[in-house]
This record gives sequence, structure tokens and C-alpha cells, in this order.
Amino acid sequence: MTAWRPRGREAWAERLRAAGVGAELAGALAVYLELLGRWGAAVDLLSEIDDEKLLTGHVLESLAALPWVGATGTLLDVGSGNGFPAVPLLLGRPGLRGVLLEPRERRWAFLREVVRELELPAEVVRERVAEHGGADYPVVTVRGVEIGAWLPHADRLLHPEGTLLWWTSVANAAELGRKVPEGRVLTFPLPDPARGNLAVWRRCST
Repeated sequence: MTAWRPRGREAWAERLRAAGVGAELAGALAVYLELLGRWGAAVDLLSEIDDEKLLTGHVLESLAALPWVGATGTLLDVGSGNGFPAVPLLLGRPGLRGVLLEPRERRWAFLREVVRELELPAEVVRERVAEHGGADYPVVTVRGVEIGAWLPHADRLLHPEGTLLWWTSVANAAELGRKVPEGRVLTFPLPDPARGNLAVWRRCST
């Protein structure tokens, strides 16, 4: 296994294009990955991982949700951490605005630098989902946050016709289907099926 290590943006852009990402999006994602490498050691943004798993298990896994993300509106990302999935999704939908919730100071600072460097139409908010006063978001994304931390607030956060996207295991997706008050939960395999599913909860049942 070749360990993931900081690379220049041109090297990342080439790898992304080889993975099937369009040239314009690949260029923007490459800048993000370069920043991730630059900040990674100091902020502990990623555990030990090789290049292929970073691309498949983080970048392409994030982009897998693009079909359920509209071209406009506001996306709320719960526990944004190292920026996956929110940053790739915002880069893939330039007309979308983002609100990124991240309570940890160093990761909050990293995300603010990403937003500044990439000129993303996004706000990075240093708070937990339970503290967030926003409501009625058309898209809510959750990755790496256990269900008990966000589900009690989902009814308030999600617009009646909105979509919640949760990167999780098959078992957790089934649990979500039993617990949500309305609508239905669909599940789709991630690019690496061994990593689980994308659970899609749509409040509107039509």
C-alpha cells in the first residue's frame, strides 16, 4: 500500500481526471486536497490512508450524493470535520450555498481556510447541531456522526420537502427507516460497497 501524502494540485487533478471526474471539478477538488495535505499533520484531519482510498472512500463517496443535491438553495452539513462531503458537493454544485457545522476549533479553522481559498459560498459555524438555530434546510448531509447526535433535531432542520443524506452502514440505514416520523428512506451503495450505503431520507413522500 502506498501511503497518502501531501501532493501538489496538478498531481491531484491528474488522478481525479483518471478517476472520471470532469476537468473543471477535478481542478477545484485538487486545490482542496492540496490544502488537506498541507493542514493534515497539524490538525489530524485524516487517519493513515492511501491515495486510492482517499479518492474512492472520501472524494468519490462524497460526489455520489450529487444526484440528490439541487443546483440552488442551502445545504447544511452536520459535523463537517475535514470537509467531506460538504466541500466536494459545494464544488460540484456552484449555485448551492453551504452552512458547515464544526465545533472543534482546529477543524473549524481549516474549513474556514478552505472556504476562503476556494471562494465557496459557505459559512463555517463553530457549534454542534444541537446548538444550531437554523431550520427548514432543503438538503442536510451527515457523515461520521452517530444517529443519536442529529436525529432528534432532524425534524426541525429539514424542510418539509427536503432531503437528508446520511453516509452510513446498511444496518444504520435500516434503523433510520424505522425511526423517521414521515417520508421514506432509500439506500444506495457507495463507490466502495464495503464502506456501506448512502441513506436518502425524503420528507416529501411523493
